[in-house]
Formats: sequence, structure tokens, C-alpha cells
Amino acid sequence: MSVQTNLIDDDVLRLREYIEGHVATSGDLRLPPEPKLSEALGVSRGRLRTVLKRLEDEGVIWRHVGKGTFVGPKQVKPDDETWSSSISVDDIMDARLVLEPQLAAQAAVHATATDVAAMTQCLADMAETTPFMPWKRLDEHLHRLIAQSTHNALLLMLYDTMRVQVHLNLDARMEEVFSSQTGPRHDTDDEHRQLVDAIRTHNPTRAEQLMREHLRSVRTRLFGLR
Repeated sequence: MSVQTNLIDDDVLRLREYIEGHVATSGDLRLPPEPKLSEALGVSRGRLRTVLKRLEDEGVIWRHVGKGTFVGPKQVKPDDETWSSSISVDDIMDARLVLEPQLAAQAAVHATATDVAAMTQCLADMAETTPFMPWKRLDEHLHRLIAQSTHNALLLMLYDTMRVQVHLNLDARMEEVFSSQTGPRHDTDDEHRQLVDAIRTHNPTRAEQLMREHLRSVRTRLFGLR
């Protein structure tokens, strides 16, 4: 493997980490423009385009001329109101109950020590966070870390596709419920800790069960439904 290839691989890894941090801290699926990205990563514009092309080919991002670069597969269009309007809140919660328990189970099988360390740090940050928006971003980051820990690019694409709809359809209700009282957040933090422990101990059956119970609890907190 050439030195040039190694350097590009390193830049791809750095951009992945940048994307994860950007989404977790801002909740924005649109990346900054190329000049800002180039400066943030310390690479030339030409090298950046090579790295972006690699991630685009992998389905991690998609680019729209004149609109920017977005996280997720190309089919995901955050501004496509017609498509989004056909998806109900029930559709989203049902989809989460189908997909995320399986992601948790796969994460319990495939998660590395580095993956678990990242989840553990996210839990610690959530426990110390009081304002709603930073806590919410950490909550989103934890769920994506679990999806990422499957080490399955297609599953991660499916998760990111679904997550766009969560942003569009559930954010307002989440803020209404979780920002006004701390009880639901404490319960959620406890559920997350148990879930990460199941992943850490490589127990896929328990991880799947705990994720399903967690999502049902979230649905109850948001809508009073089981």
C-alpha cells in the first residue's frame, strides 16, 4: 500500500470523526462548505474532494450541487417535504422498533473496545449535561454510536435514513417532554447505561431486549402509548 493511499485513508478516518462530532453537537445533517471543511481538517481542497468522493461512494454522505453536502445516503433529502409528509410518527416509532433492537444486538456481537469506550464517554457526558439541547445531541450521538458499532455500512445507512425522519417529525415533541422535566431524562439515562453494559459484555439477546424496552418507554413518554 502506497504512502499516498495511507494518507488518504487517514484523512477519510478524520473526516468520519469530524462528521460524527458535527452531527452530535449541531444536529445538522448538512456539512460546512468545502473551504471550512478543508481548514478544519488541515487538508487541501483537492485532497478533501478525494476524501468526500470516497465517503460518497460508501453512502456515508451525498452531495447536491448548489445545496451542499449531507450526511446519509443520496435518497435522503432533508428538504423533501412531500416525501416526509407521507411518513407518520407511528411509522417512525414502528421503524425504530424494527431496526434499532437488531442494531443493538449486532453491536453486542461486533463492538470493539474503542466502540464501547466511546459509548461510555457519551453516557458520562449525558449524566453531566443539564440543558436540553446538548443532552439531546448526546442522546442522538449514543444511538448512532450503537449503529456504527455494528460495523455494517448498509445498516448504518438505514439508520441514518431513519434518523432524518426522527429529526423532522419528533424533535418538537421531544423538546416539549424532555426539556420541561428531568425525570424522563434520568430514566432514559438509566436505560442507556444498561444497554451499553449489555453491548460491553457482548450479550446480543439482552441488548436487543433492552433497546426494544427503551424505545417502548420513549414512545410512552412522548405519546402515552405502549
